[in-house]
Amino acid sequence: MTKLGISLLLFLLLIPAATAASVTISPTSIAPGDTVTVHVKGLSENATFTLGINAEFDVTPGDMFSFKARDLTLPFSLDQGKMNAYTRGTNWTELSAPLSDGGSATLRYFPDENGELWISQSAGSISSGTYRIISLNGGAAAGNIVTKVELTGKKKGPNDGTISFALDGVERGTATVTVYIDGQQALSQRIAIGSSPAPVETEIPSPGGNGGSSGSGPATPAPATASSVDGKVSLTGTDIEGAGLLALAVEGTVPTGWSTDGNAYAVTPAGRTFDPAAVLSFRLPSADGRGTIARYENGAWSPVPSKIEGDRITTTVSRGGSYVLLVPAPAPDSTVTAVTTTPPATATATSTTAPVTTTPAAAPMAPLLPVIAFATLMLGWKRRG
Repeated sequence: MTKLGISLLLFLLLIPAATAASVTISPTSIAPGDTVTVHVKGLSENATFTLGINAEFDVTPGDMFSFKARDLTLPFSLDQGKMNAYTRGTNWTELSAPLSDGGSATLRYFPDENGELWISQSAGSISSGTYRIISLNGGAAAGNIVTKVELTGKKKGPNDGTISFALDGVERGTATVTVYIDGQQALSQRIAIGSSPAPVETEIPSPGGNGGSSGSGPATPAPATASSVDGKVSLTGTDIEGAGLLALAVEGTVPTGWSTDGNAYAVTPAGRTFDPAAVLSFRLPSADGRGTIARYENGAWSPVPSKIEGDRITTTVSRGGSYVLLVPAPAPDSTVTAVTTTPPATATATSTTAPVTTTPAAAPMAPLLPVIAFATLMLGWKRRG
């Protein structure tokens, strides 16, 4: 084999294979207590992996409710793990969850004045294996209960595997299982539990009307609100049925002069559209804070027109995707040589400044390693010649 052939072969071997992870979720309908499986293939090491399990079901106000993910099996570990939980429509809620030492804990929480409860707990390393039960139990304050559980962390272990769990406690309702990988939705699957009926369209009388048909046109549906598990972000609109909010680690680049405040949030499902547009609202870090909301596109965060009202900042969204709150970046240290930069845009303006990467400085060298190795090899042969 010639030197050129050997060098080309070594060059190809030095280039890592680029494979995208794939996810499948089944089945689409279950009986109470049946098992749901999530098949993951090609999940790279240290990828940020998030599994969300949501459920919505009807109850009788005053009764007890229970929603359980039983015998949850993870084929890989989640480093820097976190578990989030949410309920709506309860008088009180108990969260039962496994501990890192192999035990379990049950804690009781009380919702806010709107009947909503957000729980966020760092879990250290969530190891691979089977966890007997993660449950949300409580007393129903309303006729409809919404529950959410999220597990997230950096994947450690096999690239391929199957996550499985049984959904128990709900006789009839709807579950939604969502998987995010590195901030991007891989798949979201709605699952009917029991003989879940189709939603019933209810006519809402016009203001001042008598409820009869008087040619006033179709009634306008009342707006609904979906909230993130940590309570920092909400989505409000008349066409958001089945949509949700999922907290994610921030990936990609941000515009010059801005920094991120906390997590990014995905409006799910990714392909969902809203007509009319929904209102996405972030809680500002302070009542007098400045900021703008940005959308994730092609590896970068692009600010969108936003409006500050009190301690919230809002924008309208017509489709699913990932969003984050940007705040003005801290002024550089006085010991650093000053450079001229464009001031951050106001909350209602779209920034046009060039993006800067938030990836650690060492990361951009990784794609160049094969080229450097190849150049070194060729230089050595040239000297021998």
